Amino acid sequence: MNWKTIFNPFSKYSENQLLIAGILSLGITLLLCNVFGLQVDSIFHYRYADDKISLLESIGYSLISYVIAIILFFILGKIYNKRTRLIDIVNTILISQIPGILIILISELPIISKSMESIQLMAEKNPTNISPVDLIIVCIFSFSALLLIAYGMTLIYNGFKTATNLKNWKQIVIFAFLILVITITCQFIF
Repeated sequence: MNWKTIFNPFSKYSENQLLIAGILSLGITLLLCNVFGLQVDSIFHYRYADDKISLLESIGYSLISYVIAIILFFILGKIYNKRTRLIDIVNTILISQIPGILIILISELPIISKSMESIQLMAEKNPTNISPVDLIIVCIFSFSALLLIAYGMTLIYNGFKTATNLKNWKQIVIFAFLILVITITCQFIF
């Protein structure tokens, strides 16, 4: 496996292999969200689930956020290229969410969660007493999370580019704008 495969698995693996990997990653994501009390409320975004929401509702909201992204990117893909296939867009969305699994796992490490709680408590009481060690740990986690989100964005871009034969810079800007709109809008819906 080389760097090109890591950043663009869509050019190496078949749609069936990608679909299986995407469905497995979706299952893992939903399982981890359930274990840690999280909910996918948008692509590239997780939040703590309300206690009032049942497991099925949480899974339903998560799946709806993925379906919204798939539908909107499929419509955009069809506008860009009439030969865009639904399977390619589904794979793009599902595979691009794999880095989120690592973000969930890293954020729930005891050292990370304790540092975040400590900073939150100290910020409320006396911000000048925030532990430098906790601050460094949270900064390292935040930087790691940003890298993983950037990797997810790279995957969604490369998948969409492969699915639609994206070339024009105007199309790329519209694609990036759609990512922002979907991410922000779904957070308010759910």
